[in-house]
Amino acid sequence: MSMFSTQVRMDKIWQWPQKFLRRKNALGLDNMVQIMPRRLSMLTLEKEKLKNDVTSCSVKVQGFHNLASVQKSVQAVATSGYPGSDLARMNDELYPIEDSPLEILQWAMEEFDGRLAMSSSFGIQSVVLLHMATQVKPDIDVVWVDTGYLPEETYRYADLLVETLGLNLTITSNEEWTPARMEALHGKLWEHEETESHSLYGHIRKVQPLMKTLDSLPVNPLALLSGLRAAQTTARSNMKPVGIQQNRYKVLPMLKMTDDDVLEYMDKNDLPQHPLQAKGYVTVGDWHSSRPAEEGEDPRNSRFGGKFQECGLHVDNHEPASENNSEPVHALLPASLAATGIKALGLTTAHKDTDTAVIMVKKLTEDGEYCRKCKDVAEKIEQDNLTDWIGHIAVANVLDAKSEGSILAKHFEIATAPFFLVRDLETERAKGEWKIVRSYLQLRKLLEKNADRKLLLEEEGKEVLLAKDTKLKHLEQEINELSTVANQLQIELHDKLAALKNAQESADARKQELGV
Repeated sequence: MSMFSTQVRMDKIWQWPQKFLRRKNALGLDNMVQIMPRRLSMLTLEKEKLKNDVTSCSVKVQGFHNLASVQKSVQAVATSGYPGSDLARMNDELYPIEDSPLEILQWAMEEFDGRLAMSSSFGIQSVVLLHMATQVKPDIDVVWVDTGYLPEETYRYADLLVETLGLNLTITSNEEWTPARMEALHGKLWEHEETESHSLYGHIRKVQPLMKTLDSLPVNPLALLSGLRAAQTTARSNMKPVGIQQNRYKVLPMLKMTDDDVLEYMDKNDLPQHPLQAKGYVTVGDWHSSRPAEEGEDPRNSRFGGKFQECGLHVDNHEPASENNSEPVHALLPASLAATGIKALGLTTAHKDTDTAVIMVKKLTEDGEYCRKCKDVAEKIEQDNLTDWIGHIAVANVLDAKSEGSILAKHFEIATAPFFLVRDLETERAKGEWKIVRSYLQLRKLLEKNADRKLLLEEEGKEVLLAKDTKLKHLEQEINELSTVANQLQIELHDKLAALKNAQESADARKQELGV
């Protein structure tokens, strides 16, 4: 049921493996531990007492600094916002599906809330990603950079694909640096041997117009799709499915596809070939830097006279964003906890079976009943024996905008109920942000993969070996307990500081009233 209005997408139905069936929780889905905020009477607390409380909390927290994990909890090493802060987490999530381009595209749609765009050169293999992307998002913005030096066959091929696939195409070029002006001031850069000339050409003719156009798109894309493949060049072989380029995420759904995979996909879907493919071209760029490949020749040697493998559009800045960002010592993390004050965002921990923390948000209607969809999902969760994998339940009361679930729905901009917030163990330890999961089917699939990965580790003997070490087990338990205490103290310290500030403001206001 929708809190406001939204379109619900149904994922494919799949069978829950028998090995994951588990004993039902006798307490039931709704009987969860609720973390109640401490009530503070701001105006009746004495300022000196509050100062003492703050000092006491600070001393308690400082005492845990010998443990690295607790130190992170208290000193709160921040995760930066988009882009880059979640890069490791994203690539970890894509690892199980990195051989499935369509699943990567579906993941990207959900991860970036549909704010995607893609660039295309309309080269030999461009049609594959164009076809895949329009299956997942038919109206996706496609940006084509016209360098002014493209072969006439590429222009005709582009028109054919626009008509065949119904592409939402934006054509761009560098209006400031026309081909004539560039050649007049810099010469024919493609004829120069220097790396600097090659890079300058790519920057003027490709990078500048692409970035300018992406910034101007109404969708304001958070991520750019690209058809790069690891098998194409040495630089690309070292790439991961998600990277950073020009302060924007770059997603590579085809990264693990081979040449045979590409040909098979084109044949299976009856996709039109570039006209130059029949003339022996295996890669096509500008007319002056492309030629047919000779028999047995490395395909990339047919570009740029064999002197360069990259045009500069895809490799520069394809690196993780800097992680050298931090918050003040007393800042609450993740940012959603600081913004909402919902303590479950800081205290709901990953389940030992899945290494994943889950918060479920349910809608309570005017008649005091949960919405129909919430009831249906709750029943499915119980039937699938996932009850104890849900770490916390937040209720969005339609009559109370300050209810826990209502605040979460507003902060995460979700209009449907139920929805889920998830965070893996690694992100939890780094005080990273929660990820939105909009459907139960999506959640179930995620938990299955995480549980499967955990079981695989056990089968390989790694978990078994660690479990036999009682000393390590005791130390890990102690760390977890101390981390929990530190988290609680951190939140209490934050509350005390807020109370101190309010008391100080009230005291100052009272002094003004008394004229002192």
